[in-house]
Amino acid sequence: MDTYKQWLETEKDWIGSYCKKVKVMSVLKVVPATIIILALFFGGLAAVSGDVSVNAVLEGASGGLFIGIFVCLIYIVILFPALSPKRYVKKIDKAVSKAGLDDFYKEQLAREFLEAENNVKKTFSFDMKGPNSKNTPARFVVSENYAMLEGGFPYAIIVKLHDIKEIKASQEKKTAYRRSGNVHTSYFFTLYTIQFYRFDRAQRGLSGKDLPDEAMGFMDKEIRDRAISLLEKNKQEY
Repeated sequence: MDTYKQWLETEKDWIGSYCKKVKVMSVLKVVPATIIILALFFGGLAAVSGDVSVNAVLEGASGGLFIGIFVCLIYIVILFPALSPKRYVKKIDKAVSKAGLDDFYKEQLAREFLEAENNVKKTFSFDMKGPNSKNTPARFVVSENYAMLEGGFPYAIIVKLHDIKEIKASQEKKTAYRRSGNVHTSYFFTLYTIQFYRFDRAQRGLSGKDLPDEAMGFMDKEIRDRAISLLEKNKQEY
């Protein structure tokens, strides 16, 4: 399992740079901005309430300052564990288990993905844009026996290509909801998918409406098509 552990470490380092970037931005920008805004808000609130004395304004600002610190502490307590690289690695390990890979195939997958990660013919990175995605880093990797999409929801999807008889490009209209206070706003978007079938649909008499055995979703058609292109070239190569 040495190669598998090595691969998980590279995955940890890859997502770790993003986690570190968000944490630093939060500490240096979001936290100070929140504290300052709340201090100014409560100081201004004290002034417009009728008591414009310096003491009243300072007391209001001090109250806002402590509220801001309290809010930011809660924000950090929630954010930092969520941005733990180990948490993302556990999700990848869970996806490997879901794919039904034993120790032998785990080593095979790790070896192939380590060889593919710096090969532009095998992998590419992009930002996951769309509802609730927050522009998180994502990438698509294909090797002789496996394909993986990571960065979306679920975080990692792994497909064992030797089990797949047919790959189909499709798209779906989706509805997402955004909440602002007590207001819920719905909006529509298109999800571009790669559908994987373990059996040939034509031989089984399946229609285009039959659900795939595995699927990967992309918010951008060009990115989806690029992934399909890599899958097609990979199939020709092997």
